[in-house]
Formats: sequence, structure tokens, C-alpha cells
Amino acid sequence: MKRIIPCVFITLALIFAGSFFPALGVLGMMTCPLPLCVLGCLEGQKKMSVAELMIEATLFLAFSPSMAAYFLVGCAPVAGVIFLLSREDFRESGKFTGGESLLLCIGASVAFKVILIGAFWLFTGRNIFMPDISQMHDVMTQLYGDQPELQEALVHITVLLPRLLPSMLVIYAASESFLNYSLCGRITKKLSPSTKNYPPQLPPFSMWKFPASLMIVSIAGLAVSWLADFESWPQLGFLLMNLQIVVNVLMFVQGLSLAFWIMEGFKLRRSFKAALCGVCFVPFFWPWVIVMGMCETAINMRERIKFLE
Repeated sequence: MKRIIPCVFITLALIFAGSFFPALGVLGMMTCPLPLCVLGCLEGQKKMSVAELMIEATLFLAFSPSMAAYFLVGCAPVAGVIFLLSREDFRESGKFTGGESLLLCIGASVAFKVILIGAFWLFTGRNIFMPDISQMHDVMTQLYGDQPELQEALVHITVLLPRLLPSMLVIYAASESFLNYSLCGRITKKLSPSTKNYPPQLPPFSMWKFPASLMIVSIAGLAVSWLADFESWPQLGFLLMNLQIVVNVLMFVQGLSLAFWIMEGFKLRRSFKAALCGVCFVPFFWPWVIVMGMCETAINMRERIKFLE
């Protein structure tokens, strides 16, 4: 029980932070499957299942049945998939590389969250991933006063957010899977260097590369957006908007990976690399990082930048 109890407490603390502290909310909810992943790798499936039952019972009794259901369907499956991929016999079979394993985790996360959304919609009539507009209005009114512009902005948010749910869901699931997958491997090896169970290793971030087919999808989406009549087919417009958001995020990650590769080529210090990475997240530089990603995906910039070799 020496690792089960800490696992339960850390998981509940992350969920509590995600539920009651907005500044930590997203990070807490994203990483709440992590203690289960690590426990499974270190102690095995039985103790992992015992910890999950304790977490579910505590959430059901102390928080709410809806929170228990959210963790059971929306979070625990991510931990389960990472644990299965971490088993020594599965990993050594060579069925999946690190990148393929991460994609499998992302797919599972998206699938189970779609099931969660459908179940909550069926029983409550509301989308669990959509914020409560009335609560948002109360908070915004307290902060900025009851202004007409605020009312108009909330109306736009109410209309727009449900339309952006597919892209937000994919981005959230990808971020959640990456955080838990990468941290699980590092923490597991640090706590038990001799362990034989850990996720297949991801390639270095500076060597990440997405398939060129993403560029084809992006160009096709832009062509359709120029030619299509969105007044007659509004759903097509929202579909393309979600697709473009996801592709732009992937191109941003690809551009950031290329930037890391260039910085490593110049052998910059970690502090300087961290500062340049922070600059990439300044809104003014976002489009340029996306362009870098598009160029790398389309023409393989790493092969063309010979002066770093």
C-alpha cells in the first residue's frame, strides 16, 4: 500500500486543483491519469486497479457522481492504454514505435471522451466540455461590469464554442496524452531505474516530423474554403475551420521542432534555447513558426540546411 495511497492522494489533488483553481485547472485535469500510469508500471495491474477503485469511490462519495464518471470514462482509459503499451512483453514485441504508441493514446483519449460527451448529453442534456455561460456571465460582470459589449461577446462565444468542439477535443486529447506518456516514462525510470515496464521512447523533440499528407489536407481545405458556398453548406464551413485549426497547431509544433533542431545545431545553452522558445509563443511570431513547420513538412528543411552539419 506504500505506493497506492500516494497515488490516490496525488490523483485526487490534481482533480481538486483542476476543479477549484482555474489557474491550475487544465494542467491538473490533463495530468490526473499520470499517478495511475506510474503505479501500473511500477507495481502492476492489480495495484493499479485497486488505486483506481479507491479514487472512484472517493470521487463518488466526496465530490459528485458526475466527477467519478468523468474520471472513469475520460481519464482512466488514458492511463490504461499507456500501461498496456509499457508492459515489457508488449514493448519488446516491436509492434509500435514511440510515435505510433502516442498516436494510439491520442486516438483512445478522443474516442473515450466522445463516449463521455454522448453519455452526459443523454442523461443531462448538456455538454460536459462546454462552460456554463451563465457562470461565465457572472464572473465577467464582476470583473468588467455589465457592459453591452460583454453581452455581445458572450452571445458569440455561445454560438462559436460548440462549433469548435471537434478541434478543441483533439488538441486537448493530444496534449493530455503527450504529457502523461512522456512524464510516465521519465518518472518511472527515475523512481525505479531497473524497471522493465515503461512506455516506448519518443524520438527527441528536435527530430519530430509529421507526414507530408498534412500539407495536402491543409491545401485541399483552403481550396474548398475558396470554392464552396458556405451559406448553403454552413456545416462544411465549420468542418474546414476545425480541420484548419488542428493542422495549424500541428504545423506550429513542427516549426517549433525545427527551431529546436537549429538551436541544437548551433549548440546554444539551455537558458538561451528556453528564451527563444518563449519568443515563439508570442502571438506576433505564431504565423512565422507555422510557416517554418509548413516548409519543413513540404520540403524537409533539415536536409537543406547543410551549414549545421
